[in-house]
Amino acid sequence: MPAVGELGPDFALYNQDQHIVQFGRLQADADFVVIYFFPQAGAPGCAREAIGFRDVVPELLKRRVRVVGITASPAAEITAFAKEHSLNFDVLCDASRRTSEEWGALRSENTARMTFIVNPKGVVTHAFPRVDVWKHPAEVLNLFPAPSGGEQPAAQVAAAPASPAAPAVTAAAASAPATAPATVGHSAGPDLVAEAARAVLKLLLMHKQSGGAIPPDVSELVAQLGR
Repeated sequence: MPAVGELGPDFALYNQDQHIVQFGRLQADADFVVIYFFPQAGAPGCAREAIGFRDVVPELLKRRVRVVGITASPAAEITAFAKEHSLNFDVLCDASRRTSEEWGALRSENTARMTFIVNPKGVVTHAFPRVDVWKHPAEVLNLFPAPSGGEQPAAQVAAAPASPAAPAVTAAAASAPATAPATVGHSAGPDLVAEAARAVLKLLLMHKQSGGAIPPDVSELVAQLGR
């Protein structure tokens, strides 16, 4: 039996759908893999344990943890067992009992009920030589912390404003055409504009004659208007 900190023995076994599952590839899409051995597909205690794992698999997957069951029962019994209980994880057929023996889970001709948890490198991080079929699946789930809920879903992040919304008046002003003021000015007519310019010129000349100071650029403008 591999101890905690040791590599788990390799295996390649058929699952309930007659697909080969290899130990070395189990960690491809998971951070940890739960490998649990059980005596017989269809036995009451084994059904209870399998149902327990089935019910916690969705939460384990959120934690990137995968579950695999191994038994020496015939392939046909494993397929029927998985179908009857709607199992959502791989159940592997160890008909030769070699894998059970290498993992230390063989008692005479029977596969013992025990569980190992391995990390992505195939190293055993937890070992359960004895388990309670009623409590064990929840016990395994509790080993892994729940995903952090602090992150806001992507859709909500995208919808959240980066800054407070601008007042409606400001938004309307920003969308107004840049040529609007010029259009208003021309609508008054050229005669009105010339009359206004002459009035401004007159006021500036009177201000200068009375001794008032006029900035050089304004004086230049007055001279041009006078011409």
